[in-house]
Amino acid sequence: MMSIINFILDLGATVMLPIIIFLLSIILGQKPGKAFRSSITIGVGFIGINLVIGLLVNNLGPAAKAMVDRMGIELNVIDVGWPAAAAIAFASKVGALVIPIGLAVNILMLITKTTKTVNVDLWNFWHFAFTGALVNAATGSLTLGMIAAAINAAIVLKLGDWTAPIVQEFYGIPGISLPHGFSAAYVPIAIPINKLIDRIPVINKIEASPETINKKFGVFGEPIILGLILGLILGVLAGYDLKGILQLGMSMAGVMLLMPRMVKIWFISISVGKKQLK
Repeated sequence: MMSIINFILDLGATVMLPIIIFLLSIILGQKPGKAFRSSITIGVGFIGINLVIGLLVNNLGPAAKAMVDRMGIELNVIDVGWPAAAAIAFASKVGALVIPIGLAVNILMLITKTTKTVNVDLWNFWHFAFTGALVNAATGSLTLGMIAAAINAAIVLKLGDWTAPIVQEFYGIPGISLPHGFSAAYVPIAIPINKLIDRIPVINKIEASPETINKKFGVFGEPIILGLILGLILGVLAGYDLKGILQLGMSMAGVMLLMPRMVKIWFISISVGKKQLK
């Protein structure tokens, strides 16, 4: 079982997600040509996102390290990030079973019409595995760990349904939701805090949307210019020479411009498939 799961994970999102979307589309009645095109577009979107992230990491990482070394800042805690956490989660006993558990929960909720979300993000099932692994470690019961993972998956699906209208309106892309273990988990906290801020005088009048910032600051409010400025500042703080400062500035400008476009390609391909599956 674990070798099969590892093989699926090793293929990566750019291969497996298009396959999954294509099969789901065919099963649910989408025309093969449109299903194939939408599936390939999803993979291309992932490739674009990875390219932009690589551009960001390869340029910003060394600059951040140089800035820390130059300023003599001592950091004693290492943030291993999500890749290490995901590896730990999938390596657990619950991790070996979390993909069939997550899919079973999703299918059951679709059949019983308790969710409208189809969660095809298999790689982020590690969120459910992590929860299950913690319960398993605390109780010594694999069964309780699996139940915890299933409950986590169900909660995330409901949060995805709850926030779908807001997400679709904000991004201007119909037919999508974000059943992400970490992003969706903040919703119950974010909504009451947002309502509280709306009741605070002065603060509730502040408009900080991208459109407002762009209107007030003109060209300096545009993401591409903000990226350029941030890159130049980081280059100076890192002690780069003029060439390095300018290159970092342009790299950050490129990231700020390209990332939203790559994400939009991915979201549009998902939304097209979902609209046709309804």
